Amino acid sequence: MSFEAPREHATWIEVRRDALRANLASVTRHAQVPVCAVVKANAYGHGLVEAARTFTDAGAAMLAVSRLEEARALRAAGNDARILVLIPGVDPRDAVAARIEITIDDPNVIDELPPGVPAHLKVDTGMSRFGLRVDAALAAAQALQARGALAGVMTHFANAAARTGRSNGIDQLARFTELVAQLRAAGIDAPAHAANSAAMLALPESRFELVRIGTLLYGQDPVGITAPWTHADPFAWLARVASVRALDAGASVGYGSEWTASKPTCAATVPIGWADGFGVEVAARTPDLRESFARTARVLKAARSDDRHLLAVAQPDGTPLEAPIRLPVLGRIAMHATTVADPGGVLQRGSIVRIPARRITVAGSIPRILR
Repeated sequence: MSFEAPREHATWIEVRRDALRANLASVTRHAQVPVCAVVKANAYGHGLVEAARTFTDAGAAMLAVSRLEEARALRAAGNDARILVLIPGVDPRDAVAARIEITIDDPNVIDELPPGVPAHLKVDTGMSRFGLRVDAALAAAQALQARGALAGVMTHFANAAARTGRSNGIDQLARFTELVAQLRAAGIDAPAHAANSAAMLALPESRFELVRIGTLLYGQDPVGITAPWTHADPFAWLARVASVRALDAGASVGYGSEWTASKPTCAATVPIGWADGFGVEVAARTPDLRESFARTARVLKAARSDDRHLLAVAQPDGTPLEAPIRLPVLGRIAMHATTVADPGGVLQRGSIVRIPARRITVAGSIPRILR
């Protein structure tokens, strides 16, 4: 892989449009129904505006975001696709101004809807974050249809790939399927949509008339299941080496002097750090926020060569190395600086390295350059 290295950037993310298009094509072939491309959270770190444009140009039926601000950014960039805001609570007047579709899970909002606001009724089948109770959904759907506002009926899976346990995919699907049957019997034919990436793969019956896909579009498998095709990888976080030096035995590196050279060592410093999303563990899985903060603090303080590394991938002019070189991190990761060992002594100032990271946490301020 060659790298078109922009001279004006110390660090950047290279996003490949052809990979995004290929992933959308794979999903579309598998789903056999229209695809709503989920571009929330800066398109999972890939760049909201350009990724959304790539998906709509490649045939996505509509886009989905989490918040009104994301929808407004797409409209400001000239994207005229259908856009659904997934989280309820958008003021209908703002929806009219932005020409977007909203999610509703409160029947009291229905009578306040102005004309021309397409609404998707969210039903809670087991996720317990948003949504009406299943037994209240038919009446709400009828009220929305009477106002000419019902654009869809939707739910979301908590554990689509699970077959047992709380809120497993099979049970959630059964609840939603029964509701859809009730809607159809009542003459309500608004599209039903339930499947995220995991459900589209694990529960084919969940696809209904539309699938809402995020993770798979970005070349990543959802938790607990593997796609039956080979993903195209659209994402590479790259940076230029800012400084190289020879360390004597006994020299320490970084804040706190937490790493000391046991022998002469070639080292290089790259202008990226925890403020950019490198080395920061996503610790939101624990229910104890104090432990969440403590885990993150431990990562910031104690990232070591045995658990963090970068990869040297290209010369300063962008010419690829024959093989990537593993560069162990030395000492504490700083806000905007990370020092690595250069075992082969091949790095130069300006050499290009690739940074591993959870894509969605990489700072939005780092330029996304689509090729």
